[in-house]
Amino acid sequence: MDYRANTQTNIKINNQKIILQLLVNEGPMSRAELAKKMNSSKPTISKNVEGLLNENKIVEVGKADNLVGKKGILLDINANYGYILVIDLSKNKFSVVVSNLKKEWIHYYNESLDRFFEEEQTEVDMLEILKGFIKDSQIDMEKVLLVIIAYPGVVGHNDSVYLTNLKFKEVLLNQLTSYVKNVLNKKLIIKNDVNLATICEKRYGRYRDVGNLYLLSADIGVGVGIIINHQLYVGDRNAAGEVGFVLPVQRKDGHYYTLEDRVSLHALTKRYSKLIGIEMSYNQLIVDVKSGQELANSIYLDILEDVSVAITNIASILDIKTVVLDGRLFDIKDSMVDELNEKINSMTPFETVVTKTTFDKMALKGAIVVGVESIIDGLVL
Repeated sequence: MDYRANTQTNIKINNQKIILQLLVNEGPMSRAELAKKMNSSKPTISKNVEGLLNENKIVEVGKADNLVGKKGILLDINANYGYILVIDLSKNKFSVVVSNLKKEWIHYYNESLDRFFEEEQTEVDMLEILKGFIKDSQIDMEKVLLVIIAYPGVVGHNDSVYLTNLKFKEVLLNQLTSYVKNVLNKKLIIKNDVNLATICEKRYGRYRDVGNLYLLSADIGVGVGIIINHQLYVGDRNAAGEVGFVLPVQRKDGHYYTLEDRVSLHALTKRYSKLIGIEMSYNQLIVDVKSGQELANSIYLDILEDVSVAITNIASILDIKTVVLDGRLFDIKDSMVDELNEKINSMTPFETVVTKTTFDKMALKGAIVVGVESIIDGLVL
């Protein structure tokens, strides 16, 4: 990130934003350290710092521990100046977290939604859980500056939402949106869950210094988040990365099945149940693959083929070498990542490196990054 001080007309606003960003991303600093980081004069930094101190947006937290010279007073973001409430509807979870401005989690709740998938319910009322969470968190709602919802579908301009394979989550989103806007009266941002997970991977993962990468998430849905030149690429309609619509194979009956039709957890569970002749779960499919059960292994080989073809096609089109995997699909076998790498690199002349993420709760973490940055923009306007 470039922290150089701005010399244009909005110098005060831009410099104060940079000061806040530095303190959030790199921790407490003295005025002298800020001046050095921003390549600016100490008087200019001191003037901007005093303004932020007077508004209680930053605080003094003690003295620097330098061994020589005068010890400067350390400054830090006022973590409890305000809070972010994040609601995650991705995968099979309903998760809620309150974070402060230092991205520290104050209160967290997680609820499995597997029963709704099994019963195919289209009306899900989680508002009572959300209300209970807010009450239990004991957070002053006046200090909640922003609510973010991570949604497993395409989020268009003006928060218009479409293209989801889970109707009940769209119903749930509409309930939550109405409650946040009309009852809580809070600013609301809705973002695609895979894009938020990709932001988490880029900010904290092993490839944080890599300019181009994409995250392939395969769980109850299939999607890709794309980073180009260190920035999230969302496309003309905020729909970039909908790899679930890719057509990896043509069935013998002439019907085209999308990648999501082939490898989403629900699709795999139905396929396996049909092969076995009784109702099966995805967890049982994992057990049977790992034990070498023949029918389960045949499905696993199909998964390898379909995912390898999809990754190869993306690599050929975008010329992105680095691929990160996320989601329960990739828990099916311990050797899966190695087998994918071998298969993909036999299909394409372009070297492709596939690894599995080391993070969990990625959409929540990515949403908090987006939330803090959005709040910083608002704090100095």
